[in-house]
Amino acid sequence: MHPTLDRAKRRDVTDAPEEVAVHSEYLVKKLSNAQRNLYGTVKFDVVSRQIRDWAAELDRPPRILDIGCSTSISRDYLAETGLEFDYCGADYEAAFEPDIVLDATRLSEHRNELPWRPDVITLLDVLEHLPGQGPAIESVMRQCGEVVAPGGLILAVVPQLYRLDRLKLKHLHYPEHHVRMTLGEWSQIIARAVTIEAVHGVGYLSCLPYLPMFSPWYEEHNRHGKLFHHLRGKTFEWGPLKPLEKGLTRSLGRLPGFRGWCNSSLLVCRAKG
Repeated sequence: MHPTLDRAKRRDVTDAPEEVAVHSEYLVKKLSNAQRNLYGTVKFDVVSRQIRDWAAELDRPPRILDIGCSTSISRDYLAETGLEFDYCGADYEAAFEPDIVLDATRLSEHRNELPWRPDVITLLDVLEHLPGQGPAIESVMRQCGEVVAPGGLILAVVPQLYRLDRLKLKHLHYPEHHVRMTLGEWSQIIARAVTIEAVHGVGYLSCLPYLPMFSPWYEEHNRHGKLFHHLRGKTFEWGPLKPLEKGLTRSLGRLPGFRGWCNSSLLVCRAKG
């Protein structure tokens, strides 16, 4: 069982009008129809193992606050790994009907709305969407350190070769990402707010569909874009690739030279002091 908040107690949702404000129509449309994929499988394999190891000596299921949860697909992925946990999904898009609607940049102001003090806070592919860029990223991570339970984990996944972000190619423009940074640049900002205990690379096959984006003629709807969508949606969703991708990530993801040269990187953090 993976309990969530009682919807009858979710005043922010139950009292919401039928038409809710949408901050990003693109993300709401994209994530509302999100399907499980190779990248998600390997990402949550890594995240689940981090939580399981941390919670081994806990006498109850760990309490997970999932910031930027969208449709709470994280809960389903994590449950499939066999992890037992309590879950609260938070997102600033009310259209997703999260457990709590909140603005991550004002997390501390919402701490009394949480059902419990979280043992683990996850920000999985969230920080790059913050409009305030570096200062906002630092502020959100610092607030996570204030809200998480003493000794708890803050798990942040940031893009690297996802859409070739870390290469900062001039012809690529993805407006939903407000920053494009290398792992070193991400680490420098995040380390100002929390302590980074470990870094793990995630996804060595699932980044290959982005190869067509190297073309300076790449556009979302031309032949390069169609090739990208075919590779990501068809070719690299072949079932046998999933265990291979997990194996590559478990082995290569720990090696210093490979932690940033993959789809994304997981930063395992704790509050300072």
